[in-house]
Amino acid sequence: MRSAVVAASLAAVALGITGPAQAAPARTSAATAAAAVTSTAGGSITRSEIIERAQYWVDQGVPYSQSAYYRDPQGRTYRTDCSGMVSMSWHLTTSATTWTLPDYSTQLGSLDDLQPGDALNNVNTHVVLFVGWTDSSHSTATIMEEARPGTNARKTTYSRSYLNSNGFKPYRYDKVVESPVTVPDKGMTNVTAVGDLSGDGVGDVIAVEAATGDLYRYNGPDYVGRSARVKIGYGWDSMSDIVGVGDITGDGVADILAVDAENGNLYRYSGPDYGGRSARVQIGTGWDSMTNLTGVGDITGDGSPDLIAVEKSTGDLYRYSGPDYAGRTARVKIGSGWNIYTSLTGIGDITGDGVADILAVDTETGNLYRYSGPNYNGGTRVQIGTGWDSMTNLTGVGDITGDRVPDLLAVKASTQDLYRYSGPSFPGGSAVQIGSGW
Repeated sequence: MRSAVVAASLAAVALGITGPAQAAPARTSAATAAAAVTSTAGGSITRSEIIERAQYWVDQGVPYSQSAYYRDPQGRTYRTDCSGMVSMSWHLTTSATTWTLPDYSTQLGSLDDLQPGDALNNVNTHVVLFVGWTDSSHSTATIMEEARPGTNARKTTYSRSYLNSNGFKPYRYDKVVESPVTVPDKGMTNVTAVGDLSGDGVGDVIAVEAATGDLYRYNGPDYVGRSARVKIGYGWDSMSDIVGVGDITGDGVADILAVDAENGNLYRYSGPDYGGRSARVQIGTGWDSMTNLTGVGDITGDGSPDLIAVEKSTGDLYRYSGPDYAGRTARVKIGSGWNIYTSLTGIGDITGDGVADILAVDTETGNLYRYSGPNYNGGTRVQIGTGWDSMTNLTGVGDITGDRVPDLLAVKASTQDLYRYSGPSFPGGSAVQIGSGW
């Protein structure tokens, strides 16, 4: 999701605005095709069945529409917009709206009370079905939704800061039956580029297994999965916003920063194995107020890698200077309105001006934008793609294809497949699937 930056001088290349991957035909998984029929319309329903029903529309690739209707697994039809999908998932007798769904449900006291099959609803704009948290700190939610015209039913993620800043409230269906829920493999989270740790000349990545909290190293350029990965730590599910910042200790090995969700402290971990709590060094406090920490290399010219981060409460973008990234007194505000963006990642210099650039996904539109350093102000953004809100864990990994242009990794949320995209414009046609179970 966030990466250490590999700077490169690039020739100018025209940008093609495309989606993240080629469209796949609708498919039906064995689980959803054989979903147990244990509820009747308007009756009690288990959480597992709610998730199965929502997954049915995701597997069918049901297009968004405020006027069209599509069947549930038993043949009853529901309107194919956001509230229609939640109505279908809850097996209501009608297609409710964002305004009327509260008539069938009860608002919860906190986002932390959410369970699979509950809903996140802003009655004025949008509603989604909650699937689960990707981490123990509850910083990112996996959801299923019908998003907007031009998209299909999908599974994706929303950050907690986005949910809060956009007025989403947690609701529980009044007729849900509390029962064990089988949620699909959560895959990997905090995918982070860390440079070449294995000495083979190709950039590596680290990632946390969401189900266990174990930290793994994957060797490039293909980052093959569970059989070849190397476990290098455990207990990392308590950490959020893991970010590669390059070598800040002077030992020639890339270091990482991470925020401990339990106390909000910022810690530095030294590579190549990033030893755990006994070896980490605390370098800041109050960092749980920030999100989308992103390494951008040295943009201040002092020879030390810098860091940018978004303040959750305001959406303001700040720059922090390394190696200690001193807090509120030393930070520099360089932007505002950044709470609409997800999946910020440093990508290196793809514009040829010698300064590291970043990529960001606009959650409201799903568009992918490039921002030029060193200040990454809004006027410099260039749209280079659409439909990127279907992808998670965007990670700049430097040049892994040998064309001297930085490449990008991203995980398709609905399938957990890992894709590689070629720079500098990262078009959908360049997508190569290189892994699964991410």
